[in-house]
Amino acid sequence: MAKAKKKGPESVPPSPAAETPAAGKAKSAGAGGSKPAAGTDLLSQCVMLCQAQRWREAALLCRRVQNRAASDGNDDLVQSLAGARTKIDFSLRRQMTAAAVNAVRQLLAKEFLLDVGE
Repeated sequence: MAKAKKKGPESVPPSPAAETPAAGKAKSAGAGGSKPAAGTDLLSQCVMLCQAQRWREAALLCRRVQNRAASDGNDDLVQSLAGARTKIDFSLRRQMTAAAVNAVRQLLAKEFLLDVGE
């Protein structure tokens, strides 16, 4: 059993993906131009949230990035984010509507079972 415990940690090498973000943060902090890296990092987070279909968080993050870009005077980014926010808001409404429809279906199914039981 002792050999199995030793082989477990040794057989699994550390993932390079876990080391990459730390190295990227160190490079961006030392580069002096960390604002664009932070903006792209927030945009990539927004994309990841959209891919995970977490529309509410994506909409909030997109709104925050858009406000920051507006305060920095980056009009092109503001317009791009406005278009993205429109699509994200539409997806959020679609998700909320689908959840409401499913809740109503479940409620009607329960009421039908109650009516049949009488």
